[in-house]
Amino acid sequence: MRFLMSMFALMAALHASAADLSSLRLLATIALHAQTVSSPVVAQGLLYIGAEDGNLYAFDVASRKLAWLHHAGAGIASTPAVDDGMVYFLARDGRLHALDARTGVQRWSFSTQGEARFAAYGLYGMTKGAAPSPDPWDFWLSSPLVHEGRVYIGSSDERLYALDARTGAVVWAFKSGGMIHARPAIAGKAIVFGSWDGAVYALDVATGGQLWRYQTETEQKTSTLFGVQAPPLVDGDTVFIGSRDAWFYALELASGKLKWRYPGRGSWIISGAVVDAERVYFGTSDTNLLVALDKRTGKLAYEHDTKVWTYATPVLAEGAVIGATMRGELFALEAAGGKPQWSWRTPESRADEFRLLDAATGKFDTRRLYEGDQTVMTSIEHVKRLGAFIATPLWHDGQLIAATADGRLLFFSK
Repeated sequence: MRFLMSMFALMAALHASAADLSSLRLLATIALHAQTVSSPVVAQGLLYIGAEDGNLYAFDVASRKLAWLHHAGAGIASTPAVDDGMVYFLARDGRLHALDARTGVQRWSFSTQGEARFAAYGLYGMTKGAAPSPDPWDFWLSSPLVHEGRVYIGSSDERLYALDARTGAVVWAFKSGGMIHARPAIAGKAIVFGSWDGAVYALDVATGGQLWRYQTETEQKTSTLFGVQAPPLVDGDTVFIGSRDAWFYALELASGKLKWRYPGRGSWIISGAVVDAERVYFGTSDTNLLVALDKRTGKLAYEHDTKVWTYATPVLAEGAVIGATMRGELFALEAAGGKPQWSWRTPESRADEFRLLDAATGKFDTRRLYEGDQTVMTSIEHVKRLGAFIATPLWHDGQLIAATADGRLLFFSK
């Protein structure tokens, strides 16, 4: 009996300590003085992040001092990848840059056939003009993935490229049916990615030959519920990926066949996903949720109301799931049951000078957000000024590191 009581006490203690991030507090802030949708990455003691002013910044993690910066000549809308002493990122002018990770000296660059926002005629029911309307919520370019001496990158030119990581020489290129604006994923012999044609592709990682293609739903009258903007996640024999068609998919890695799908109830699923031993977690747009599903069956475990759009991918840390929302809020839930552990909002969000948030519900006041003659692009700029989180946070060595859309790096610790 004493043994069982000791075991129960130990399990309870482990559960409590593993999921408790309630003491997180803001330690430091670094102002980038430029908007960013790039997520922070840490490698070999340096933190890398890109900004829309065209700078890739490298900070010493311990001191938080600038180690170096590299000006790319165009805004950086991808998350850097670091491997074997090199750092790679894609800029809005279509150039993939490869730098020395310690010094920031450029080693090579590769030009795609051009980068742009997704655009469509009559987008979201807008009046059709002489040119397609650009999508205000297409924030990112594809982020690079480095694997076994190659860099893989998607492009607005509809291609997925495989490049030699040391020279930038093209190994192969595969043309999909739409823009590719998210990082691919590799598992075994397959590289998987989503495209704005609404399809998920798997290619032979060695040759670029197509292994399979899965088509999500494609509403094309207004192009509202259309396109795969989210990055895939491969877990064992399953590919998890969200779509703008308002479904979250679990596909067989080997064949691309549907295992199950979960309805987003009319909401885009732009967030990437994360998994633990039991569940898969992701954020939604218009339904304002962080969703936890049984990863084997797709059955709902729980939902957490995030109040506003959640585009950033959640993060798992110490038994908790951490989310970041477009109203400038970070929060942590007990991953096992969804119990709130901690939350923090930017001072700009709390002040809400432009009155974007409904005081009673905490949600966006859509009338205020879209009223008058201002464009959707203008409305989103107001949202960014709340300290919105578009980039995915990072948990590193007991610290939570997050970047606001208006260009501040935030460091939290217990």
